[in-house]
Amino acid sequence: MRVLITDFQPDAGFECEVLPGVEVDALLSLIGHPPTPADLVRAVEERPAAVLITWYEMFFNAPTLAALSRAGVRGIVRAGVGYDNIDVIAAQTACITVCNVPDYGTDEVADHAMALLLWCLRDLSAALPTATRPEAWWDATRFASIQRLQGSTLAVLGFGRIGQATARRAQSFGLNVRWYDPYVPRGQDKVTRTTRVESLSDLLQDCDALSIHCSLNDETRHMIDAAALALLPPHAVVVNTARGPVIDEQALYEALRTRRLAAAAIDVLQHEPPVENALFDAYLRGELQNLLLTPHVAWYSQQSARELRRKAAEEAGRLLRGEPPFNPVT
Repeated sequence: MRVLITDFQPDAGFECEVLPGVEVDALLSLIGHPPTPADLVRAVEERPAAVLITWYEMFFNAPTLAALSRAGVRGIVRAGVGYDNIDVIAAQTACITVCNVPDYGTDEVADHAMALLLWCLRDLSAALPTATRPEAWWDATRFASIQRLQGSTLAVLGFGRIGQATARRAQSFGLNVRWYDPYVPRGQDKVTRTTRVESLSDLLQDCDALSIHCSLNDETRHMIDAAALALLPPHAVVVNTARGPVIDEQALYEALRTRRLAAAAIDVLQHEPPVENALFDAYLRGELQNLLLTPHVAWYSQQSARELRRKAAEEAGRLLRGEPPFNPVT
């Protein structure tokens, strides 16, 4: 029995410890360069692997999945929450079970989202040495627009594990939380002492901050576009620790540049690493003092990274043994 790690991760020592008696290899170390789907198919054809563990740099379209199925692949474990790099319909057609790991870094992402929210709401960008002239830096009137956190309204888009964990943290700071997620069972607002709304427009209007926690799919891609951003009041801020394409980055760039939006703090971008990205380029040039970017690290701590690898390997083991997986998405 063999498990193959398809991308990003150069070693498989920890997974070998989790799966004693199972051969586990990392494709990156086998070929010495970032693998392509063609590299993956070739590797599995040469040395079969029944289950793959994949990160986010490998993409699985219908032809790739069909070729992998013919080579004997029966399962793919996405080491992470989102699985938008896998065509799950094509995986079903190819009789490949796809699983994810949705419960490894909930606290880390919620903590990161709260840190980004505080950076925005407390106007910490104004404390940077590049924010003003040296002789004006100590002028506290530059912070005059800051509002009290208590009583402010946080809008949460997507109210799953991470959305709810972020809501709890925000409530501890005294923020009122309302959320929009049509797929959450009725009554969750009662349990969490939050306010449920029934539309995106109801979520965005008159809020002080928006934190995005929904998955990426055809429904949510560019859900926060120019029209949605226009519903936010000018003093509002936006935080995204979910998936980059949920936001129309060009629309966000224009809203920040023209100050139709007070600030944004973003952990995820449409293309990672970013290529020909006006938002990212303007950030690196220091042209948007009201923007903070972090390089998709909201999920990370030493503990969460280890937990993720362990849970992905354990799920791969269940697939190898023919046991029901814990987190199937197909």
